[in-house]
Amino acid sequence: MRRAIFLAGLLAAGAAQADWAPKVISNQYWATVNYGGGTLAYGEDAKAAGPLQQTVSQLLSVPYTLQQGMNERVSQLVSQNGASFLGGTVSGNPSITIRPDASGVAYISLSGLSYQVRSQYSGHKWGVISYSCTNTLTLSNIVINAQYGTANGAMQDGKTGMTASTSSSTDCDSNLSWILPVVGDVLINKAEGKIDSSIQSHLQAGLAQVKDALLYKPGQNMLNGLSGVIPPGKVVSLPGGGVFPLGQYIQNNASYLLGNSQLSIQLGSPIALRTVPGTSEPMTSDFSSDAATISLSAPGMAFTVKLSQRMSVDWLWRCPVGNPGCRIP
Repeated sequence: MRRAIFLAGLLAAGAAQADWAPKVISNQYWATVNYGGGTLAYGEDAKAAGPLQQTVSQLLSVPYTLQQGMNERVSQLVSQNGASFLGGTVSGNPSITIRPDASGVAYISLSGLSYQVRSQYSGHKWGVISYSCTNTLTLSNIVINAQYGTANGAMQDGKTGMTASTSSSTDCDSNLSWILPVVGDVLINKAEGKIDSSIQSHLQAGLAQVKDALLYKPGQNMLNGLSGVIPPGKVVSLPGGGVFPLGQYIQNNASYLLGNSQLSIQLGSPIALRTVPGTSEPMTSDFSSDAATISLSAPGMAFTVKLSQRMSVDWLWRCPVGNPGCRIP
């Protein structure tokens, strides 16, 4: 394992606490396709910014898109009720289902996320008692439903809703928690399907990322996303010696698959590299993450593709700011 020094002062006396910082030496995206009992695996280097990386990035950014949209509107609601917005975080690995209907629409549903909001309220009661309260509102078991047209991929206005299980707690520096404004009640009502147009548009934008990544690109009516993930030329070797040109099949039957396929998508998490404190060099240098598992089912056709990321790193010894005298162990 190679070791490197980031700051000067290696020869200075003392062995102050320092950190091991990861340096990426290899980063790849892989697709593993399962069809008819056969398996096909292939990858691409992250530097190529190819279709696997683009699809993974677009899918894994969905929770962040929802978080940004929710925070934008929720911070306004909190402020309108006399409190300060401290932040909101979406967490979890969502499951997404896309199901077409003969009426010309597709139903898209997302579940598996939670959203936690913190807000603060402070002031005086009766002019003599001061207080500061923090409210934590948690929306768990979030389910978001929407519709889009299968002919053009356009999200349908007024057809997006959200439900969630809600809990709210308040922590005050006095016994006056009962005077906190009903910020929680306002948000809870919003979470029970009574969402305004602003929140609705943000939810639509988040779900549209999934649709666009796998089925549509703006202005195009074809399975561009899946054709990029499993391009023409990808052939699956079947048990018994046969082969099936899955990539070409997807390319040739885009219209049929758009109107008849149910997609199930389970999102994972990206690789999150972090600096490791301490004097012992970290033991792990190879990382992997299942970013998304996509299952397609249509009459006479079914396959699964798993998208994953694989990364190798070197650990570099780095002196902390203010302690240039640290030494490599």
